[in-house]
Amino acid sequence: MRRRMFSRSGSSSASAKLSTASLAPMVDMLTILVVAVLRTWSTDPPVEIPEANFSLPLSAQETPLNRGVTVDVGVEGLYVEGWRAGAAAYWITSDDILIREVYEALQTVGGNRVTIRAHQDAPWELVGKVLFTAQQAGFENVELVAVSRASL
Repeated sequence: MRRRMFSRSGSSSASAKLSTASLAPMVDMLTILVVAVLRTWSTDPPVEIPEANFSLPLSAQETPLNRGVTVDVGVEGLYVEGWRAGAAAYWITSDDILIREVYEALQTVGGNRVTIRAHQDAPWELVGKVLFTAQQAGFENVELVAVSRASL
């Protein structure tokens, strides 16, 4: 006996219905799609990059972070919570260790936790100045961040 994929109802040839057996592969595909979406779902907010060529180094850490105030150290500028706080070129060549604009922005925002995201090509002398500035602004928890391979 041959099984039909489409069964005709009555004498009307225009209306064709799927049989129950032909729906099983569709349910399997739906299950696979749901599992794929759940495996790739992330509760972390997407990374917002302030400059076009801003790229972070990679990390193997998989746990989500409580970032607090975010300071971005780019090749072209310094950003506090997405707002430009100074030019990187000036502060790289400056003899001052404390970056006044970043200090004032951190004082305005307040808090005790700061996350510093540095461009992979940013000079470490500039990153050190930002770390010092964050400590002087009263932030006790200072973290440097890299992009996780799992978040890419």
